[in-house]
Amino acid sequence: MSEQPQVPQQQGNDKIALRASQAGMRFIAQAHIYNGGNWERLQQFIRDSYSEAMLETQSVEGRLSMFQTTFDKVGRLKVKQVVATHEHRVVIVVQTETGEHPFFLVDLVVEEDYPHKIISYSHQPLEPTEGN
Repeated sequence: MSEQPQVPQQQGNDKIALRASQAGMRFIAQAHIYNGGNWERLQQFIRDSYSEAMLETQSVEGRLSMFQTTFDKVGRLKVKQVVATHEHRVVIVVQTETGEHPFFLVDLVVEEDYPHKIISYSHQPLEPTEGN
């Protein structure tokens, strides 16, 4: 008897873990808007959901341009695995729709205080290791 993959159950657990976290909820909202390609809505989300310090480091327009470039290169993103969750931080492996990098590592941190604005966000391609 062969083992059946447990991907659907894992994905269900990952969704629950993300929804239980303030950072996870911000990630879900941002990913949903990004995947829809609604750039005006994403621009407003960035304006409303990123901390002032983050927007001083990179403007709303600069951040939006980064997301648009990512979308052009790899398409939509789908949660592959939640690596770590905390109330105010999530680390997630996402699978890309197209492009030379099939997986990205996303790290998102929000403020502890309401309204839990994003204070750190990064996504980077996961490079294959030798032999894989």
